[in-house]
Amino acid sequence: MNFIRHIAAVAAFVAAFVEARAELVWTPQTGWEIRGGVLANIVGENVNVGNALEAMNEGKKAFDEGEYLSAINYYQVVINEYPDSLFAPEAYFQISRSYVKRGQFENAFESLQEIIKRYPDYPKFNQVIGEEFNIANMIQNGATPYLWGWFPWFTDYNDAIKFYEQVVKNAPYGDYAPLSLMNISLVAEDIGKYETAFDALDRLINTYPSSMLTPDAYLQMANIYRQLVSGPEYDQTPTKNAISFFQDYLILFPNESQVAHAEEGLDTMRDILARSRLILGDFYYYYRNNHTAASILYNETITLGPSTPAADEARVQLRKIADGVLAPMTPYDWFWGRYEKPSIDSFEDETRIDELNADEFEAMSVDAFLETPGASVGEVISPDGSVRSYESLGPLYGPEMDQFLFEDGFYKEVEDAEESL
Repeated sequence: MNFIRHIAAVAAFVAAFVEARAELVWTPQTGWEIRGGVLANIVGENVNVGNALEAMNEGKKAFDEGEYLSAINYYQVVINEYPDSLFAPEAYFQISRSYVKRGQFENAFESLQEIIKRYPDYPKFNQVIGEEFNIANMIQNGATPYLWGWFPWFTDYNDAIKFYEQVVKNAPYGDYAPLSLMNISLVAEDIGKYETAFDALDRLINTYPSSMLTPDAYLQMANIYRQLVSGPEYDQTPTKNAISFFQDYLILFPNESQVAHAEEGLDTMRDILARSRLILGDFYYYYRNNHTAASILYNETITLGPSTPAADEARVQLRKIADGVLAPMTPYDWFWGRYEKPSIDSFEDETRIDELNADEFEAMSVDAFLETPGASVGEVISPDGSVRSYESLGPLYGPEMDQFLFEDGFYKEVEDAEESL
């Protein structure tokens, strides 16, 4: 029987705990009220809860009347006096709404962050994330912030990036995460922070490969690289990257609505890349009279973009070279004559190896090298009988070594040693 009583007591405790999880609801007729749970039965008797309800209702009334600062003050009472109550996270949420109305977007976002940090079990968690996303979206769309709620200020689009990043951090597996990354790339592109845009798109592609936004991420990546292309005369790294992402988009998403746009972008980028080689080929053909180099570059043009206008121009130039057609004379050519065509001989290896004189590497015995350690000049007889002089080094061993050492065994300065000699 005791065992059965214990089981019944535990069951009663669990039931009471479940009933204690009340829900805070607002209706126009009754205002804020607690529905369900134990608190619903004692709300009339509990003074603290009653005061919190009164503050919540007064805050809602002020908000509806457009008195947003008063609403914030009422809700702040709830947060300060009843931080552990059911009303506190809702008070933060309503404060955030009031700050948004006043144009204090950063304060509004910080209020929502307090809910996430302090009340992770708040039942409206998804709504909190949605409100954070909306605040970032308002800034992205150019909403004017107000200092202290009344002084208009400049829109800082970096705040939108910061808030979107926080949304991704708060709910990385939610629906708002990939959308936030896409919006980060759009904002960053508009303000010229291309590395930030690339990073956001790269995370979107790799972290959410099944997202409905992933195809747009590939296309957006290609379009940003396309904007960085300065022309065929400049560095072609952005051109190559744009081609890569346009190709990936067409291969991975052949049924998307933007296929025609991707094909147009791919053709344009291929022509620019091929034309970069065409320009070099024209330089050697028109200004250096070097048909060999020009032919190589024209063929590279055709290889890079066989169906591009640049390739068609390259084929025309190759036919000229094959027919022996010379480039028109330039003003330089009229005065100084054409550049001479390079020949094979001009590319000969003109390097040479100097013969080494074996006499410069004469053998010297160790004793001869180390003899007369105290002398400033020594002499040695070479194998051919000639006498060569040399400056001696300091002693490496023997009693003469003492004059080069301090008492503690360390070497003295070179100048001191030389003076002692």
